[in-house]
Amino acid sequence: MLVGRSWRTAAAVSLAALALLPACNRRKPAEVNDIVPKFEVNRSRAPLGSAIEVTYTWQLEATAKKLTQDHRAFVHFLDSHKVLLFDDDHVPVPPVTGWEAGKSYSYTRTKFIPIYPYVGDVDVRMGLQPSAGRGERVALKGTDAGLHEYSVAKMELLPQTENIFLVYKEGWHNPESSAQNPSLERTWTKKDALVSFKNPKKDIIVYLEADTNSKAFDAPPVLTVAVGGKAGLVVPIDNSEVFLKKIRVKAADLGDQEWVDLRLSMNQSFVPKAKGVNPTDDRELGLMVYHLYVGEVDKLGNVPNVVDATPVTLAPMGTPSPAPGASPAPGAKASPGAKPAPGAKTSPAAKAASPAAKAAPKKKP
Repeated sequence: MLVGRSWRTAAAVSLAALALLPACNRRKPAEVNDIVPKFEVNRSRAPLGSAIEVTYTWQLEATAKKLTQDHRAFVHFLDSHKVLLFDDDHVPVPPVTGWEAGKSYSYTRTKFIPIYPYVGDVDVRMGLQPSAGRGERVALKGTDAGLHEYSVAKMELLPQTENIFLVYKEGWHNPESSAQNPSLERTWTKKDALVSFKNPKKDIIVYLEADTNSKAFDAPPVLTVAVGGKAGLVVPIDNSEVFLKKIRVKAADLGDQEWVDLRLSMNQSFVPKAKGVNPTDDRELGLMVYHLYVGEVDKLGNVPNVVDATPVTLAPMGTPSPAPGASPAPGAKASPGAKPAPGAKTSPAAKAASPAAKAAPKKKP
């Protein structure tokens, strides 16, 4: 009898403890900061491998509380099963520590959509988290999908075949992976590189995201982007930072042929081995291309910071660059990646829109 009574007493104590557990573990809901995140895109239906223009807005109501710690914006693009496809995490402009109650802050970013084996609906979610990686996300005002991640928009990803297809021809090395992120790719050109695309007979916008090792050149590097052999843009390259150019080319400048050539031409090139910055790399290098995308103007929606193409003149393909100096340039960085297979001239066309949007360590967030 004593054994039975002891068992019943222990069971009663255990049940009482279990009843108290929810109350003990119940956390106080985070206090909402009256900041409303907003997401607007220039087109809600976009093909894989294409570019979109996203405007982020952070609307602070009069009751919004001051954020005294640096925070990053996280932006997640989820598929229909709520699996993360890609992101656009970044530092807001201006930084959150400069935000004031009662004001609204907006800025636009260009995002290149990576190529995934997925087409269909996408749920876009936003939020704020401490830049240092420690601390809790900010409880914002909006539809919380969980863990202070807020549903702000819906998109649809279309097949890559909806894009203008680029055929990579001469002047391209093999694609390389970023040491910081192996999933991100970029491609070096030689002094001149050529791609072709089928003539849409419409106005187009050429997106080019690239950089180069400016200190490795014997003279300041200059890039000429030429479309159809007569219209384009001359781009002096002042440093080794990543740059993005958007060039509008009129249908008349594309000509009446079925195919149009797009040429990237540097005024010179360099060889890392000859410069003493990489003893195993004897490639001729010109421009490091992260994204090259061509879109029809009437399908792109509003695109900011576009420049109109102007007449350009180039020497024939294959014109040699000035003989490079044998001495290393001060501060010249080594070119990443291994030497490609001999004779490699073309890369798959899909590499034009590989997920390399943010591969360079120096790129501004």
